[in-house]
Amino acid sequence: MKFYSICFECSDLEPNNYVYSIGEVEADLIALCVCPYGHKIVMRIGYNLCDILYSSAVLAFVKDCLSESVMSFAASLERAYEMFTKVTLHKENISYDVIELYWKDLSKQSERQYGAFCTQFLKSFGEPWKTNQKMVEFRNKVIHKGYIASTKEVTEYAEYITESVYKILKHLHANYDNESTMHYFHEAKKNQDKIKELMTKHKAKVGGASTISLLNWNIMDMPEMKFSEAVEKMRKLQRI
Repeated sequence: MKFYSICFECSDLEPNNYVYSIGEVEADLIALCVCPYGHKIVMRIGYNLCDILYSSAVLAFVKDCLSESVMSFAASLERAYEMFTKVTLHKENISYDVIELYWKDLSKQSERQYGAFCTQFLKSFGEPWKTNQKMVEFRNKVIHKGYIASTKEVTEYAEYITESVYKILKHLHANYDNESTMHYFHEAKKNQDKIKELMTKHKAKVGGASTISLLNWNIMDMPEMKFSEAVEKMRKLQRI
């Protein structure tokens, strides 16, 4: 996923002349950005992976890359499951060292990850998580069987994912805000060695940046977001 950042070195030289550096965001939310003049900066994106994947999915939808959109939407929901599970386990006074070992055993088994999430959701809110089997079957058709979906079908799936991911993040925002912040810093800390390595290898500076959260994660009351609203916001961003 492409990431754009103002080049700090160019800004220091010419404050009124904005030059952008461009990089690729990877799963660790780190991007090595380079401007047209060769200045390099290592950026740590200040959001959670599920939010970034959701934005990537909406962007793919806007560009009519529908199969890619479905894959990113599905990944966004899975990472929301992971985040909720880890945050709530840490709330139970389980250390992140133990949580990471536990999750490592589940990392390649999506059904076990989903089971762990459902258990934590039930323990946290006293009600079972409700999934939509029709949407699960649709996802599997697209990802595993190469099914070419229509815009209408992908829109329906995107609405389901938007509602589900928003519900998870809203619960975290309302009930586990401090623990969610701790989770963010835990994830950032894991990447410190890679950031230092990139800085040394490329003689780059380091910076932090935020993107616009289509799910309103960065807004205090986290107002509900509909998929149609996310699409419109993404289209506006593409015109900037």
